[in-house]
Amino acid sequence: MNHVAHQTSMKTFEKSTLIKTLAVLASESDQISAAEGMIVYHEVKHGYSYISQACGTNLIKSLFESSSSVAKSLSCGKTKSRAIACNIFGPYFTKKVIDQVLEAQFYSLSYDASNKGNCKTYPFTVQFFSDVGVKRVLIQFIEDPHETAEDIFKNACRVINDFQLKIEHLTSVSANNTNVNFGEHHSVFRLFKNEAPHIVQ
Repeated sequence: MNHVAHQTSMKTFEKSTLIKTLAVLASESDQISAAEGMIVYHEVKHGYSYISQACGTNLIKSLFESSSSVAKSLSCGKTKSRAIACNIFGPYFTKKVIDQVLEAQFYSLSYDASNKGNCKTYPFTVQFFSDVGVKRVLIQFIEDPHETAEDIFKNACRVINDFQLKIEHLTSVSANNTNVNFGEHHSVFRLFKNEAPHIVQ
């Protein structure tokens, strides 16, 4: 090996900035936030309750507190887990889905009415073609005590407008086969048909 070339290379190396000096190390609070987010994401993905998430976090803390300052500092109980899931992951993944729906253009809308105690809720889902096949995703949950065709139609239109979907790209509507949803003369489906005659049920 050429001694002069090696010395020149070493001088160049000494003057160069190493990548690890350019990389900003994450602060411990960022590492804690990332760990809590990862725990919540994993447990929501697998359908665990917030109570079991709090238990899992306590288990991680007790197992790794002697070897990890990040694990010792985790504080992700029921309330914080719910806040992370609903206020961070929920809007983020909903936006990703809506972007996919807008890219696919055509979609169908499904809804149902559900009673929980004295609350009546309407979950709205979309179905569309993506690059990995057909996707069905819950995009909105609306609480409304009214159950007339006009009220349900108004809520459906609100969902469509809130996510800037086009009613012209709506191909079908799906719901329980009740008179309020699919009655012959006055129903949610008839109200949709008036707006977009191409829609099927």
